[in-house]
Amino acid sequence: MEVILLERVAKLGQMGDTVRVKDGYARNFLLPGGKALRATPGNKAKFEDQRIQLETRNLELKTEASRVAESLNGQSFVVIRQAGETGHLYGSVSPRDIADAITAGGFTANRN
Repeated sequence: MEVILLERVAKLGQMGDTVRVKDGYARNFLLPGGKALRATPGNKAKFEDQRIQLETRNLELKTEASRVAESLNGQSFVVIRQAGETGHLYGSVSPRDIADAITAGGFTANRN
């Protein structure tokens, strides 16, 4: 199946690329996730109209991410967990724990 990518997909292509993928990958991952459209003539025309909006959204997300990365650069956060005498943790540090530590430090972060 040929699809038009609406965003960058690892090992597949950049936004706007028309690529051929297996039908199951398109049906189960790309199309439901809003990452691609089927490459029909109507969708190609529709995509060209949406391209500017998508590029603007991607630029805004990238700018926001770089701003957050700049503010977090050099920061350190302490997560207290039980550990053995050798320093190995008994449990794990999850993304939720890291997000909670960042939030406690005065920043906003989601756990994803």
